[in-house]
Amino acid sequence: MRQKIEKVLQKIYGITLTISFFAGLLPLIPFIVALVIGGGAEGTGETIANWLYKEYYPWVIALASIAILIGLVAMYVGGKEAFSTKSFGIDKNGKVKAKADEKPDEKNEDKN
Repeated sequence: MRQKIEKVLQKIYGITLTISFFAGLLPLIPFIVALVIGGGAEGTGETIANWLYKEYYPWVIALASIAILIGLVAMYVGGKEAFSTKSFGIDKNGKVKAKADEKPDEKNEDKN
């Protein structure tokens, strides 16, 4: 059951993150148009740039934040510990554990 929930959450995370990425990239063209148009204070170019900054980007940032939250929930539902020393292979004593596919190197063991 947890694996199904994790898979669904990961799919939702991937979709929302992709949408927020392209939503953040989308205003590139209007910003270029605003730069070309210009117009000084209260001009058309400034109006376009201000609208993007004040009205559009807060929604994109909120969408990206929701995507990240969904991704974090999916990781913890799946039992993954991304924000711990355990995920980096460090034990409670601060020593780095060898990965299962690596052979311990005698030189590195002497340094620890």
